[in-house]
Amino acid sequence: MSLSIRFILLFNLLIISRYVDSQTDIQQLVYEAHDGNRITGFIYQKRQLPDNAPLAFLMHGLTGSSLHWLAAGSLSYGEKVTSYLIEQGYRVVALDARAHGVRQSGSKPIERVMAARTGEPQSYIDMINATVNDYDQVVTQLAAGKFKEAKRRVVVGYSMGAQMAILLSARNTHISHLITMVPPAVKNVLAVSPSEFAEKVTVPWLLILASEDQFSTAEDNQILIRKAPTSMEHKTFDSGHLLPSEYVIEVTNWIDKIEL
Repeated sequence: MSLSIRFILLFNLLIISRYVDSQTDIQQLVYEAHDGNRITGFIYQKRQLPDNAPLAFLMHGLTGSSLHWLAAGSLSYGEKVTSYLIEQGYRVVALDARAHGVRQSGSKPIERVMAARTGEPQSYIDMINATVNDYDQVVTQLAAGKFKEAKRRVVVGYSMGAQMAILLSARNTHISHLITMVPPAVKNVLAVSPSEFAEKVTVPWLLILASEDQFSTAEDNQILIRKAPTSMEHKTFDSGHLLPSEYVIEVTNWIDKIEL
């Protein structure tokens, strides 16, 4: 690991420690991706958690990082989702997407999005697909390794993270449940558009949408719903892309049903 990455990870651990109580354990997570890139992130869990505890893989939105899911005061209330999962005995895995967090390199995420909007989508496609590959690798390695007896493996994503979570769940057979909040439609880049992969998702799925989402119209939302499996449950909030805090209740109630 390079000295710069090590320093940033240590600095992030200092930030995280401000938000985690004494009963929560934090572990750095560093893997080498199949293409030689460094996969970075964290595992959060209660202390002395058994190896067969359920796993939750959290995927952050555009310009965010693995810290999104723990930083207090997040506009998307990610820390509330994480706190609930940890309290319920989940081992929570949060990675940095490519070009995000510790992994910032090349074009900035927003530059990739803007390029895609002007007809040059490749750098955006590469960022999305490489991140999905990273999660696919980590989910598979953990499922085959120390945590192979995990009771379930839930993938949770917000915004761009929801988009990637759908792509991931369409291909990784180790995933048992999917929770997505406001996935962008990405109609101009079908290679990584959620609606192009929804039919391949076969696991129980909670989809949370917004009626005034600037990144997915009401028509886009209906297309995604129609393409998703009939077992998928969905809820639409009267809001924009930033959901009200009440969405967390929908998520926690749905997770409670998994536990039954």
